[in-house]
Amino acid sequence: MKIVQSKSWVEYKALWKNCMKDYYWYKEDPVFDWNKHEELEEMETEFSKPGRFFLEAHSDGFPVGVLGLRYTGKEGALRRWEPASVSRTDGLEVERELLLNGLDNLSKNGVERVKVIVKYPSDNPDVAKHLTTLYQEVGFNRYQPDSVDLVIKLDSFKSIPPSQSNIKIDPHQGTIPENIGEFCVRAYASTPEDREIHGFDTSVSDYDTAVEVFRSILGGGFGPSPSEFWKVALVEGEPAGFIGGFIRESKHNPLTGIFGPVGVFPEYRRLGLGLYLASELFKSMRDYGCKYAAVGTPANNHNAIKMYQKAGFKLNCHLVHLEKNL
Repeated sequence: MKIVQSKSWVEYKALWKNCMKDYYWYKEDPVFDWNKHEELEEMETEFSKPGRFFLEAHSDGFPVGVLGLRYTGKEGALRRWEPASVSRTDGLEVERELLLNGLDNLSKNGVERVKVIVKYPSDNPDVAKHLTTLYQEVGFNRYQPDSVDLVIKLDSFKSIPPSQSNIKIDPHQGTIPENIGEFCVRAYASTPEDREIHGFDTSVSDYDTAVEVFRSILGGGFGPSPSEFWKVALVEGEPAGFIGGFIRESKHNPLTGIFGPVGVFPEYRRLGLGLYLASELFKSMRDYGCKYAAVGTPANNHNAIKMYQKAGFKLNCHLVHLEKNL
């Protein structure tokens, strides 16, 4: 087995496609999942950039596997669904050799920590079992809780009215980052139960971080984020919950609205505010031409998942977040 750094994008592209062609996301182009066209465009853009490795495994003179890695400073990352091998080879041996070689390359360049996300259909964990097993065997561990993505086709949702007449929508308070920072901490970090689920995520559990993140979202840093997407639910005139989002634009996928923060303050829960806010955001996203909406949440956030499913979302993908210290 010989591991070499690829020198030809054309040859690497052909090998990568051969290695990936049997995976569900390569064959099906699912919504809000990895997309082969986006992956290829990203790799071509990065192929000759510093801090990028594109490795090939060769056996008996034939290319049999690929692995892409990137690093900035002391942080590195593996490309999605990699290492990968062609079906006619001893895949596990090829992929292990690629991974060990890639990690060694990163270490020699001063990288101290490497991350990878394993994302697979919620109803088919076996499709990625070989990868999670390989990562764990070479020392990768979870660095945050698993999460799930849910998706809804927006022509199928049914409008959900407020559960009582004293619930109104304020379209202005949600466009102020400082408000969102305060609302996030109240909704995601007020109780021990909330902190157990969300405490690892400072974008919603820490005020200063939340303000900076949502200032970026509102400014279009993640995609268009119209002011109409940001709504605050009022109960008898007082803020009780909130929602926001942005649009994921891609020439390869239908226009998809992404839910950002969705939160209800503990004292206002079980009034149907989450469902009502989701329904209102669905309407705004559809008005902006979105065909789908998607949302992500920790896999152990069972109450939120039930609420999303009640609103019409369907479980889409499960995500495992892994890292290794070199």
